[in-house]
Amino acid sequence: MIDHLLAFLFPEQCSICQKPGTALCIDCGSALPKASPIQEPPQAFALFNYSNSTIRDAVWQLKYHHKSSLAKMLIRQGTPGAAAYIESILANSPIKQSLLVPIPQHYTKTLSRGFNQSYLITKWLNRYLQDATTNISARRLLKKNSRSESQAHTQNRQERARNIAHSMQCPTSLDPTTLYIIVDDVITTGSTVYEASRALRAAGAKHICAIALAHGYAHH
Repeated sequence: MIDHLLAFLFPEQCSICQKPGTALCIDCGSALPKASPIQEPPQAFALFNYSNSTIRDAVWQLKYHHKSSLAKMLIRQGTPGAAAYIESILANSPIKQSLLVPIPQHYTKTLSRGFNQSYLITKWLNRYLQDATTNISARRLLKKNSRSESQAHTQNRQERARNIAHSMQCPTSLDPTTLYIIVDDVITTGSTVYEASRALRAAGAKHICAIALAHGYAHH
């Protein structure tokens, strides 16, 4: 009731052009820079370029201010690109199904933050991808078995890799005919994706890729 009243009194506006109705209108969303093809890690795809201020704001609003509307609209508008990427992997392959797998958080971080942003992104992706592709679902397979420093606080590629090395595990035996799609908010050096891939492969996965909301570095 209160949410509906607030929405009536303060209607949502596009974060770019201020047009009322949604956190990101279709025109402004279409004009946002798509991420360049990712070279490292291989088999990874991102929807948008993280150096763009709107994309960066969406990630920060989601992670640190519990505001999800802009990130959710970005996922919705970027889903066709994600669907095409998944279909390109499935074409002429023996893969029978696809499973979205969010990057895990250590339980202490989830307690302090109240949620896992990668899981939220996974949930939205799963909802929108089911309209665009077939035989896809989502599951929290990975566990964070040690608390690592936030990757945003590390200085370079080597530090990021050391910081997260062997911090994840997958306690479930995995199907070698399934495509496991790692989902994260931002891919920078790829260290988090590499660690998640290592844990999935150790549990039996043969086909792994990654999708993120954004890729790159913040340019202030």
